[in-house]
Amino acid sequence: MVLWGTEGQVKHYFADELNKEVEMTGAQFIVKFLEHKRVTHVYGIPEAAMLSFYEAVLEREQMHSINVRQEQTAIFMADGYARSTGKAGICATTSGFGVTDFLTGLDSAYRDSIPLIAFVAQASKNLKGRDGFQEGSMIEMARPVTKAAYLVTKTADLPKIMSEAWKLATQGRKGPVLIDIPPNVQKGLLMINFEDYMEEETNEQDDLLQVTELQLQEVLTMIEEAERPVLMAGEGVAHGSATEELIDLAQLLQIPVISSVMGKDGFPNYHRLYAGMAGTLCQTPLGCKTLLESDLIMNLGGRFATQSAEEMDAYGNDRKIIHIAGDEKEILSHVSAEVVIAADLKKFVRMLNRFIRSRDYKPTPKALERIESLQIERAGLSRQTEFESGPLKPERAIAELRKGLRPDAIVTLDNRLIRIWAGQLYETYEPRTFLVGGRAGNPAWGIGAALGAQLAYPERQVVNLIGNAGLSMSLQELSTAAKHNIPIVVVVLQKGLGLVNVAKGMGVEAELVERPEQIADALVRAFSSYRPYLIEILVDTDEQYPVPTDETRSA
Repeated sequence: MVLWGTEGQVKHYFADELNKEVEMTGAQFIVKFLEHKRVTHVYGIPEAAMLSFYEAVLEREQMHSINVRQEQTAIFMADGYARSTGKAGICATTSGFGVTDFLTGLDSAYRDSIPLIAFVAQASKNLKGRDGFQEGSMIEMARPVTKAAYLVTKTADLPKIMSEAWKLATQGRKGPVLIDIPPNVQKGLLMINFEDYMEEETNEQDDLLQVTELQLQEVLTMIEEAERPVLMAGEGVAHGSATEELIDLAQLLQIPVISSVMGKDGFPNYHRLYAGMAGTLCQTPLGCKTLLESDLIMNLGGRFATQSAEEMDAYGNDRKIIHIAGDEKEILSHVSAEVVIAADLKKFVRMLNRFIRSRDYKPTPKALERIESLQIERAGLSRQTEFESGPLKPERAIAELRKGLRPDAIVTLDNRLIRIWAGQLYETYEPRTFLVGGRAGNPAWGIGAALGAQLAYPERQVVNLIGNAGLSMSLQELSTAAKHNIPIVVVVLQKGLGLVNVAKGMGVEAELVERPEQIADALVRAFSSYRPYLIEILVDTDEQYPVPTDETRSA
């Protein structure tokens, strides 16, 4: 019998562990399981009830504990890591206030189908039911905002629960899972042979791809019969790694592409077929115009909601709808559609493209003329970013920010007014580079998400674009960035609160920018420092946010 983690075995464990039964603690098993899944970071706070778990993390050279200043940031980091990579993010805290702080992040991940696993620690078995310190109905609170919430009562149950939880989080419609591991479960012993965990995980999404040739023909026929069809990219395009397939489909059909704000990075915004965003708050004039003039919408990986398209009744008016998504609930819960298909989006679009080519499809001259008109309209309906005089406008600041970043730079947004500005004005070029905590609308989300994305991609530029209100809710995490030397750049658009000195007091380099021509140089200095950096940009906060009025909606 081998006791895992003892002296002399910590550094040279992998081959031995895979070929024999090993006795280890519950905490060590969890960490080894995560390590096998290529997890390298755990975000959280090492509270007393979780110390055995964190000790197991510290025993492993490939695992790193990132300690934050507030629990909510830990789950936002796991969320940002997951959105930028498509892999599950991992976070941990205690029960009690730790779980209640996690609930907001769980809700965000659940509503946006983001894979993550949150570990918490309830009271030990011998203390449970005595209304003790930090004891409570944590599982009951978490169930409505998770795919599953487990309370582990026996260490021997961990192998089954961990395998099941991982599959739930990462397969089908992805989402968060909460696992409550009391201290006695963390410290308990079990025998395990990791050969049992080496098999490839089955992909349950394959079961959804029951698409027939008859369905493909129905989709193509509807497109051929429509005069003004439009493709709508939802968040499922980027999340499902289907961008290349969507580009191919749009070019085959010569059909305009619009997007929701969460689907903005699913299709390159510079592409001649991209018409912009359609929505109530986060929209562009050309995007809304293209939607309102359409007679067929093919929604790929999104849903119809009041902030991802004009208004619910905009989908009426004799428009036909084809809705493709990975989850039947998303398809059936909002508007009726003529064709609904629940399928893995990437595989479905690839199959549709092959089918279209096999039918020797050719766009009509009228369709090609429509695309040429789109280029003229794009120039005429674009937002103004150049101004002759007056204070620096947010439009100009965001335009200069885009110029100063690489095409693959990752930008995270808080869900306040800054989301409206950036959603409408910031162009995205690659998938998983425009991270928005969408449906829950959490403020203070952006810094945590940026920290998680930066740890996932240390070689890439990661920027949190935020306003002073959002920053005031997450300001303490600048010290987290400084402590762990996570080189995110926080760009604050606001009217001047003296944040430069505050950031420097937390160990973060910072500077003030007052003119548009200073922004590019400030970004160069920030990224050249290889340290966390804050750029405070003074903008005209009296500038009206570009939200459509009743008149422009009906125009």
